[in-house]
Amino acid sequence: MTLRLRLLIRFRPVLRFIKYRVLHTDDSPERIARGIAIGLFTAWLPFFGLHILLALLFAAIFRANKAMAVLFIWVSNPLTAPFIYYPCYRVGRLFLGFFREQPAVDSKHIEAIFAQTLNIRRFMTELFTTDLWKQIWEVISTIGMELLVGGLILGLIVAKLSYRLSLAAIKAYHSKHTGRKQQLKGKQI
Repeated sequence: MTLRLRLLIRFRPVLRFIKYRVLHTDDSPERIARGIAIGLFTAWLPFFGLHILLALLFAAIFRANKAMAVLFIWVSNPLTAPFIYYPCYRVGRLFLGFFREQPAVDSKHIEAIFAQTLNIRRFMTELFTTDLWKQIWEVISTIGMELLVGGLILGLIVAKLSYRLSLAAIKAYHSKHTGRKQQLKGKQI
């Protein structure tokens, strides 16, 4: 079995979900794409526990599909958090470095914080312990501004890209799907 075929088989449930839950949503392609973009933007923000509320608020403000916004915030979860928030921190630190003489915490200390607190193994084994959440709060209070600024920057980039890609994909799917329906109607007459 080729690698491509194995990947397609492995991602088949995801592809079916996208086809039947995203592409067949009864809403305009623009609203669906806005919902996806808002969900992904919100996922990059370091407001743990408030993602759903923020996504619903932003979706209401920008008249986006609320279901897609809430669905796509789940890109940020305990398994993906280190891969999302560490780059956010790095970008935020780089950006804030233009406005501050020295960062509040040196890079060795930050890497140790990410290695000890925000690693996948720890999330999987200690997710429901108060010790983990206390340490997460300490991380946020130590490097929260860098996380926020980096999350805003990367979130805007991801939102812009996801909006354009999802809008193009949804429109292409709808036009192809509409063309097939018209062909079937023509054959039935």
